[in-house]
Amino acid sequence: MAVPGWTLNVLYGPLLPHKLGACMTLTRRLLLLALISVLPAIVIWAFTEVSLRRAREAEVNELVIRQAQLVASEVDHIFDGIHSLLLAMDEAPAIRTFDMPACNTYLRSVHQKVPHVIAFVVLDVTGAVRCNDRGFFNADLRFSDRPYFRESIAKGDFSIGTYTPEFTEAGIGAYSVIPLSLPIWGADGKIIGVIAAAMDLRWLDNELKERVLPVGGSLTVADRNGIIISREPFPERFIGTRIPDRFSHYLTAQSPGSFRADSQDGTNRIFGYIPASASPAEGIYVSAGLATTVAFAAINEAAKRGFMLIAAALVLALSLSWLASRAFITKPFEIMTNAVRDWRRGNYQARIDLPQNAGELGILAKAFNDLMDDVAERQEALKASEERARLALEAGHMGTWWYDHRKRIGGWSSQAALLMGYPASHTTISAEEWKSLIHPEDAERVTAGIREAFLANGDYEDEYRVRRPDGRVRWISSKGQVSYDAQRKPVFFVGIFQDITERKQADDQQRFFLDELNHRVKNTLATVQSIAAQTLRASKSSAQFKDAFEGRLLALSKTHNLLTLTSWRDADLHDIAEQELAPYKREADERVVIDGPGVNLPPRYAINLGLVLHELVTNAAKYGALSVPTGRLELSWSVEQPEGQPTRLLRILWSESGGPPVEPPKRQGFGSRLIRRSIEGELDGTLTIDFAASGVSYGLSLPLP
Repeated sequence: MAVPGWTLNVLYGPLLPHKLGACMTLTRRLLLLALISVLPAIVIWAFTEVSLRRAREAEVNELVIRQAQLVASEVDHIFDGIHSLLLAMDEAPAIRTFDMPACNTYLRSVHQKVPHVIAFVVLDVTGAVRCNDRGFFNADLRFSDRPYFRESIAKGDFSIGTYTPEFTEAGIGAYSVIPLSLPIWGADGKIIGVIAAAMDLRWLDNELKERVLPVGGSLTVADRNGIIISREPFPERFIGTRIPDRFSHYLTAQSPGSFRADSQDGTNRIFGYIPASASPAEGIYVSAGLATTVAFAAINEAAKRGFMLIAAALVLALSLSWLASRAFITKPFEIMTNAVRDWRRGNYQARIDLPQNAGELGILAKAFNDLMDDVAERQEALKASEERARLALEAGHMGTWWYDHRKRIGGWSSQAALLMGYPASHTTISAEEWKSLIHPEDAERVTAGIREAFLANGDYEDEYRVRRPDGRVRWISSKGQVSYDAQRKPVFFVGIFQDITERKQADDQQRFFLDELNHRVKNTLATVQSIAAQTLRASKSSAQFKDAFEGRLLALSKTHNLLTLTSWRDADLHDIAEQELAPYKREADERVVIDGPGVNLPPRYAINLGLVLHELVTNAAKYGALSVPTGRLELSWSVEQPEGQPTRLLRILWSESGGPPVEPPKRQGFGSRLIRRSIEGELDGTLTIDFAASGVSYGLSLPLP
């Protein structure tokens, strides 16, 4: 083996004058070399660990904000259910006339069906108790000083009160409650009183715990004064206490956000919060937290394993190097030094001729082989680190990209190519091709942002839409950094992007449901009016009208409870249809026909189909077949498996007949937009409408997951 002379001089020159001292130096060098060989793996491991933790922290911040939004939505659903109940109760004649015996009996019957409401009480405009579910009477008792009473009178609308501890009035018992009230309007359009309900906070806490509390998570719900009305864990310690001053500024913040802190129970958590001003439930503050030990458990375990592997590799490398150096130095050294002298004189053909059992040259060769093995091990560690980084990016639906400013070429990772609708092998992309992907409405803003990043400090962050080759429009969040040379000229532009389409759709969906909530309230009142009119026409006596009308209102209430309280979790289509059409089937089964197989729908399908059926029922009750006694409605569906298609199709037919003459509408209202958006926008289905003179019919076709 030919070795350059200068290399041998550096390695073996010091061995010649002082053998023992040189031997010790060589041992140290081998040990140091083994240590240095492991350092790149340590650096890569540390860099990967930091990157993963930062990515996980950002992910957890988004997660806790979404969790807080979910809790706030659940609280709003619960309060909205009480609101709907009070609206229905407000229509009872016994309440409007303050008929105490009948009113007490009515309130008692309602209370038996909603045990989570501790008490119902009807007050006149002076705050005097006119009736209640317990039947007590106290002429001196007044509620006029209650904030919720004054607020309902002042604004003439539903009011959410504040935390009320130890609710013991009229022998009800010791409960911590939150009052909810609704004004009672007289026939002359003036407020004649208030109907109030006291919700049990223990029930509220248990409901939120079962519905929205994840493993290792926490939640806090407080009223507008910062008094905690629901807390998990340890509700018994914190319900009724005030949010600490160090967290009070989140209560009045302008928008949702997240922070990391030690909670009152001593657990370090990452919190997402919805301030009272931004909460769906008026005046209610919500925060949701996730313990850092749970959030970073997987990363901590992976870091521990990686550290142990690197430590084991370091110990193994040092041990092998020490053993190899001992074996090499204790062998016949004279032959090796003679060969080294020949090499120094220029005789590069000289060889170290050792006996087979000596093995000095073999040991030296083995040392070099061991060194190469260490290099290979580092390469494998680097590949493993890159694979972990790639898996982390894939798990987060992220991809990396780069752009060489000098060469005017760019590219992205295979994961990025897949996210953008290209094959994984398509990793090189030109600037023109990239610009063609950007949505035309966002192109100018995106280009300006990139230009500003080059001219400013090099930081880049933006969210925009792209149109993939298959025509689908997706939202992405892109972040990057520009590197410069010594003359402050841009050299490289690198970064990551993430598909955030689902987050954007969730934001749009939330705004959409707020609009739908306002629309639903109006439709509910119209539905009640229609039911009352039909019941009155078909009733021969006031008693018959009362029984029929209350039964239909109860069916309508069950439908709203199914929508607002259970959110259509894994609901059957037949149950949805039965709930929506129950007010019209009770006394006229022959008018309403429901036919179809059992279809178990996931939450997104159940919610949207529930909204659609609600709109169709409302329209039929207001203008269609359900608005007249002679009308007939048929609702049927079937599930098909198209040949050559991987997904099943759910086909629904809504057909009306015998109603008023049908004319195509001159404009599209909110209900029509809701139906079309739910079917075509949210569920990727198709909708056909036939405005035949004999009755309108709707055809729905949906791909099932």
